[in-house]
Amino acid sequence: MSNYLKKRIELNNLKKNARNHFVDESSKIVNTLKDEGKKALLGIQKNVDIYTILGEKYVFYSTLNGNKGKLTLSEFSDVLHDNALKKGKIFAKYKYVKINSDEKIWLKNKSTMKSLWNTLLWLEKPSNRDYIYK
Repeated sequence: MSNYLKKRIELNNLKKNARNHFVDESSKIVNTLKDEGKKALLGIQKNVDIYTILGEKYVFYSTLNGNKGKLTLSEFSDVLHDNALKKGKIFAKYKYVKINSDEKIWLKNKSTMKSLWNTLLWLEKPSNRDYIYK
């Protein structure tokens, strides 16, 4: 992972907000996803079965139901945006976000959700793609 991306994580307080749930290129889940051919970078992991990992082009996740999947960065950004509009900013809890009627993706809390979202928005910009591994 590049120093640019590490700085973005620091600026977005992702590591601080996620605490012991933060995972990066040194974690088992990120390396497992990479071994499966997925370009995973970083994210959060609740336990072995529940994770939300940002990649170069996708968000890889496992749901409460045990299902695994992926959404493009822009699809996940839209889900977070729609969820924020529905719930509001002040009193809403953001432990999970619904992606369909049956499945929820873990976000930990509002602070971690914001940090993930801001990091995702940075990854989503084509001009930043060159800085992911530099």
